[in-house]
Amino acid sequence: MNKFIKASLVAALLAAPIMADEEFGGIGVTIYQMRDGVKVAEVIPGTPAAETKLQAGDVITAVDGVSLKGGDIETSKSLLRGVVNKPLEITYVSEGETYTATLRRAQITVKDIESAKVESWYNKSEFNAQELETFASATEGNNKQLVAVLQQGSLVAADQSVKATNLNGVYVERANEFGPKMTKTLNKHSSSSLKGFTRKAISFNLSSAGTAIITVLNSDGAEVASLRAENAQPGFNTLRWNGENIPSGRYLVRIDHNGSVSGKNAVLK
Repeated sequence: MNKFIKASLVAALLAAPIMADEEFGGIGVTIYQMRDGVKVAEVIPGTPAAETKLQAGDVITAVDGVSLKGGDIETSKSLLRGVVNKPLEITYVSEGETYTATLRRAQITVKDIESAKVESWYNKSEFNAQELETFASATEGNNKQLVAVLQQGSLVAADQSVKATNLNGVYVERANEFGPKMTKTLNKHSSSSLKGFTRKAISFNLSSAGTAIITVLNSDGAEVASLRAENAQPGFNTLRWNGENIPSGRYLVRIDHNGSVSGKNAVLK
């Protein structure tokens, strides 16, 4: 890895710098900028990104329909970051195939792990991942869950022993069981697709017969409508609804059908 890529990687932890303690809404990936978008170096366990099929080596090419091609790392970070629990749609390329995934940003905290305190805690100078995680968990508040320890932007592996230098703990705010849940991974091979979205009707294609549930979410992730099509048929389907009192703007239209979930951002005028 050349010096330019390494510097970009370190600067892009979780779509955020790692040089100081930070809290932000993010999805949980380490990235570096490429010509076609941002390449995923690490997917942090326990974060929204880890709940999708996104993996190291994939290239994120767009966020909410905005292309990352030819951009810079700061612009890419700003698009991946945002309001906690607010859904976003990413488009990414994995092994030559293009996919989309809709997920919610989590409250992520990146904190420096002070080497002197770790060494004093254990009275030694080298530590494995479990020891570092135990220390970080014990010294952080109960509302945050440690999901990873990183050294210079890379995950500390379970079987790896390291010096307690240049370490960061990555924490995710503990989930509220009554709060909004993350949506499932969406991809281009899903059995359903949105075809039309107006104030009077929502149209979609299905590859097979079966009940379809259509959910409309606003930009904050709140549900504004839920429609059900019993015994929907393969091909083109339309559901009537009353969206006259819904504000104009960008919405996520999600289609649950026969165990698969698809979704698309659409503008209501």
